[in-house]
Amino acid sequence: MTGLIDIKAGAKAFAHIQQNGLEADALSAVYGASGAAKWLAIYGLDRAIFGTWLAQNRTLPLNLFGTSVGAFKLAAAARANPESALDELASAYIAQSYPNGINPDIIRAETDKILDTILSPQAIDEILANPLYRYHCGAVLGKGRLGSENITQQKIAMAVAFTSNGFGRNAHLKRMDRVVFADPRAEPSLCGNDAYKTHHVEFTEANFRAAVQSSGSIPVIMHGVENVEAAPAGILRDGGLLDYHPIPSNISNDKGLVLYPHFYPELTAGWFDKYFPWRKTTAAQMDNVILISPSQKCLELTELKRIPDRRDFLKYEGKDELRKKLWWESANISLEMGEEFLNVISSGEIANRVQLIG
Repeated sequence: MTGLIDIKAGAKAFAHIQQNGLEADALSAVYGASGAAKWLAIYGLDRAIFGTWLAQNRTLPLNLFGTSVGAFKLAAAARANPESALDELASAYIAQSYPNGINPDIIRAETDKILDTILSPQAIDEILANPLYRYHCGAVLGKGRLGSENITQQKIAMAVAFTSNGFGRNAHLKRMDRVVFADPRAEPSLCGNDAYKTHHVEFTEANFRAAVQSSGSIPVIMHGVENVEAAPAGILRDGGLLDYHPIPSNISNDKGLVLYPHFYPELTAGWFDKYFPWRKTTAAQMDNVILISPSQKCLELTELKRIPDRRDFLKYEGKDELRKKLWWESANISLEMGEEFLNVISSGEIANRVQLIG
């Protein structure tokens, strides 16, 4: 089946594809977005990209950067066997269950099960020694009320942040700093390229799991991660607050091509921006980006008729087996997306399929 993926590219990336197609060694980075269960809609695409295309064709070190579930999936992708690790992550994510309600302690326990699956001590060694990949993940250092573990204070901080977000991207400068955890072998190029203070922290075996956990620790509903080794003192929270769908030009001044497997056909810079639909990522910000996402045809093939969503835990409360079935359906169809991606690349058809972002 074809027509399951949409391919979009910024002007620089589009011109490159028209002239050269898309070669694995032409990339400088692969990015992964926050989005919780939404990732399941592109699990199979990631599996094909990392398990086949890059594994067989990449010869140069490649930066990976993600936040929240984007950080989780890229950690799995940087394992010695990315296909198996991504399979395990998808299975563990779908297996989450909350029959006794949801609170930060219960979510922490379920998240620990996922991290246990993909981040054993051996897995961390594999990621930090991977000959091809230089893994990075993003978190935020909460300041003021956002740096409190008191849920009421966090709720106030989030409400104020939502309101102030109307004043622009830089409304949260006093509320949060970006923290980029990085492979110590990588050049420190992903250190922030916008107005936000960015702390660059090298991974160690001791801080790796806590760093990845912090990247997905949503305020109010999840505990923050406190005093991570080598990171700035304080409580680290979900990197998606600041970099929801990380915009490469906000993270780095590297102008190389960026591959962006994504569950949406556009990027939303910060978590609060999703409530401000008129705030769009510009074509100039996407100049070097190649965005691969599920087509509407792909979504229509599922019973959900959309991508999975974290809110499905509530929508299908008491119907866990149905939710799991629906999520597995989306995950399985995404395997066909991966096959289509490989065919489009190998045939050179990508030059005809890609659409210019503008």
